[in-house]
Amino acid sequence: MSTLALGVLAAALFASGLFTVHRLNRTVVPGNLLGTARAPRGVKHGPLNYLLIGSNWRDDNPGNGERADSIMIVHIPRGTKSAYLVSVPRDLYYTIKPYSPTGFEGSTEKIDAALNYGGMPLMSQTVADLTGLKFNGAVEARFDGFKKAVTVLGGVNMCVDEKVVSVHVGRDASGHFAAPYTNLTGTPQPVPGVTPQVYHPGCQHLAAWQALDYVRQRELLPGGDYDRQRHQQQFMMAVLKQTASTHTMSNPIKLDRVVHDIGRSMTTDTNGVPVTNLALMMRGIKASSLVGLRTPSHPEMVDDTSYVMADDDAQGLWQALRDDKLQAFAKSHPDMVNPLNQGGS
Repeated sequence: MSTLALGVLAAALFASGLFTVHRLNRTVVPGNLLGTARAPRGVKHGPLNYLLIGSNWRDDNPGNGERADSIMIVHIPRGTKSAYLVSVPRDLYYTIKPYSPTGFEGSTEKIDAALNYGGMPLMSQTVADLTGLKFNGAVEARFDGFKKAVTVLGGVNMCVDEKVVSVHVGRDASGHFAAPYTNLTGTPQPVPGVTPQVYHPGCQHLAAWQALDYVRQRELLPGGDYDRQRHQQQFMMAVLKQTASTHTMSNPIKLDRVVHDIGRSMTTDTNGVPVTNLALMMRGIKASSLVGLRTPSHPEMVDDTSYVMADDDAQGLWQALRDDKLQAFAKSHPDMVNPLNQGGS
């Protein structure tokens, strides 16, 4: 998941841990992720925009294809003293342009499909088309690497803000793990005899498998994917704090394993800027300065398929991103702001 990748990457950059930064620089997989959505190089003081994509690719099921499980833009204003996390709905109804390298002819559907049709270059270009942005860098993180890295981290301290019932993980009468629901693409149906995993409100430690399960949930949440976006942003904040904590930073063996697994789980395009340079540029950013935003939008059925439709105010968000005025947008749209700095996280 891109949230975890950014959490550890940001912890290294924001804490200016040079060992961690150099380790990340050696382990991350470089790639051409931006294609035509690449910003000019050489910007040193912001504003900067990075695209983070969490892929649902699974090594044990390649035939299932690859879609964007999470889409997030990290905006760093001029002066590089704060940062904004802007979540784009994966089900946003949008026109994906043709992409000749793969023979894709274009279509109007959920925006997350761009990753399957043309990989990260088409995904990046589609988000660029949506927002009018060019990106200074991008990260693609895959599901399998997420599992390994959270396990090494030892789980995450999270403040759960609402009751969350898992549709993916439960236990049968014998105590064995089993799927508690079926028909996840429609109305989830409970499986008789299987008790689902439930996450109750309050600050708590989530084991690796719980953290993975928690940030995937959306089907039974009152806000659907909007709630999941908020939980992903909160999770990124929790990972950032935990990785940058004295306990983790002072344990070189644990830190090295976490950084290695994160690095190998993601492909990164820094637009030609060394990671060490990013560390120096972003060292003034503190976790407390992060602000989470969601895209003004609403769910809607189209031909019996559930989509997310952008509201008129979404254009105001994209304009604020382009003009480096997200602070003003957040102030005038408090309902679009996701709380990130929870006590105990």
